[in-house]
Amino acid sequence: MFKLFIHLNTFFMRRLILRFTFVCTAIAMMAVAASSCKSGPKDADIEKQVTEKAAAVSGDASGVAGSVKDGVVTISGSFKDEASKDAFETTVKAIPGVKSVVNNSTVMPPAPVVAPAPVVINGDDVLSKGVADATKDFPTVKATVKDSVITLTGEIKKSSLPKLMATLHSLKPKKVNNQLTTK
Repeated sequence: MFKLFIHLNTFFMRRLILRFTFVCTAIAMMAVAASSCKSGPKDADIEKQVTEKAAAVSGDASGVAGSVKDGVVTISGSFKDEASKDAFETTVKAIPGVKSVVNNSTVMPPAPVVAPAPVVINGDDVLSKGVADATKDFPTVKATVKDSVITLTGEIKKSSLPKLMATLHSLKPKKVNNQLTTK
């Protein structure tokens, strides 16, 4: 009878172990299935948010775009400086569902500095001809040219002085030395 008891006990234990194993396996399979059903935002949704963020920084950037594959965002385009580039990358990393960011964007080179046009100063010969032509209507005005400096002496009506000065300055002398007396 004792042997029968041990035999039945072993039989029930085996069944109990098989049931326990079956239940554990079923729970594990459900956990795996449940975790695989959890899906974050889709790549298209992430890409839409990246596009919206890129539109917001258009003043600091040019041609910025982001492509998404399995939650990995690849940024391309140009930024005005390194700080703008880094700030945009940080913004993209904060989007839900983004696993990582590959930043292939560049920093725009600074705009070339345009040198001002050189100052042109005409020589004495060119100035002498222009001064003679400019002062022909003003018989009381005498003008001399030396080292590209025009010196004016004599008398002129106050109302005529601005016209004469504008004409003489347009000849591009180094200086106009006005010693005229106005009436």
